[in-house]
Amino acid sequence: MTAPLEIHYRRLLAVYPAEHRRAYEEEMVGVLMAGAEPGQRRPALADAADLLWSGLVARLGRGARGLRGTAWRDAAAVAALLGVVLLAAVACRRLIVGLTYYLRYDDPMRFLGLDGGLLLDAGARSLAWLAVLAAVLLAARRTAVALTVVALLVELAAIVVWLPSQEFRAIRMSWAPALALLTLALLVLSRRGRPATTVLDRRGRALTAAGLALAGVGTVLLRFWISPAQLLGLTTIPEVLLPAAAAFVLAGLWRIPGPVRRRALVLLAPVLAVPVAQRLVAEVISIELARSVTPGMVVTDVLLLLAVPFLAFALAAVALHARETYTVSVRVTSNREAG
Repeated sequence: MTAPLEIHYRRLLAVYPAEHRRAYEEEMVGVLMAGAEPGQRRPALADAADLLWSGLVARLGRGARGLRGTAWRDAAAVAALLGVVLLAAVACRRLIVGLTYYLRYDDPMRFLGLDGGLLLDAGARSLAWLAVLAAVLLAARRTAVALTVVALLVELAAIVVWLPSQEFRAIRMSWAPALALLTLALLVLSRRGRPATTVLDRRGRALTAAGLALAGVGTVLLRFWISPAQLLGLTTIPEVLLPAAAAFVLAGLWRIPGPVRRRALVLLAPVLAVPVAQRLVAEVISIELARSVTPGMVVTDVLLLLAVPFLAFALAAVALHARETYTVSVRVTSNREAG
């Protein structure tokens, strides 16, 4: 009969990767049992902590080695491209809003007492991210990484400039540095893989470009320059264009080979979760009703911008692992039946 102490040790060893357990579990259990006190029924706290820490390090190390695989690098290139596009699109949208105010009111920020502020802010951010986008599309990888660092500094500088007079704007803008950091990590990861324009074939590039163009038209041109036209009295043209744009982008991604496509979707999960986290921050802290920024709001902002993308990545990674484990299991079963 298995001793209770051995059962506890084996439960703790479950944190190690399966390959490690197959190779060393019996040996480790033997060493642990040999070092236990007579009559001991549970692992000592220090032993349990050491096993958990060592197992997590082994598992994270295995995951880091996996991320260096070709499929992950190619997927990171695609995810980084869409991250750059999102950052550039939002900055350009703000620039267009500023230009619209300028045409209507002579000065885009006069009503806030900040003459020309919006154009300077959005103009610098737009220029920075459009430069990064050009480098990514031209497959200039080192240049893209360097320009992303510059764009990140521009985003941080914009927050610092707005903070004394518009403290809530810093909260509203905090998602951009968070996404910029994530995009920078993806660009660094993808440096030894294929460029995103190569991973996407010709039709994939065309579909993705069409989707992004529709999204731009729906969120900027029609919303700010043209009165929203009703369709059958139920919806507006911009509201129809956005789902259509998403469908085109997904169709473009579907052209990518399966292993890379699935990993691209995993890496895209935290990218898309950053704007979601920003909206969640605004709702949690009731930003429209608050009178001033408090330390609690700042802590909430930071925690949600970290936790929501991480949770999205974790859930997507678990889904990928389950899907590929199931596929391997089905193949093994089929081969056994065929044999």
